[in-house]
Amino acid sequence: MSQESLDSSSPDPVERRRHKRYRIKERLLIRRKNGQSYQAVTSEISVSGLSAATDGVLQIDEEVDLSPVVGEQINAIVRRKAGIIYGFEFTNALDNVVEAVHLLCRGLVPFRSQADE
Repeated sequence: MSQESLDSSSPDPVERRRHKRYRIKERLLIRRKNGQSYQAVTSEISVSGLSAATDGVLQIDEEVDLSPVVGEQINAIVRRKAGIIYGFEFTNALDNVVEAVHLLCRGLVPFRSQADE
């Protein structure tokens, strides 16, 4: 990682992530609390969340359910939006689900963004 990306005083500081991300492309269902659901396709995953593209409209900080994630339904909060790509943070994931995501990530290719270069 370059020094510029580590400098928090730079005009466009790079966000620091808690966990390494991995490439993954799988179908996903996003269920809103109001009952609406949207099809999505994941692009990356970590033990703390994932990103997915959907034509559905979601709000930042909205609580949703994602399934299947390692065969389970996981509660998440919408943290980011960039066009049709949303970033989700897992909430209240059980230990066995976190471990299953961790094991899945071991077999995946690390996700690299321009910020990683």
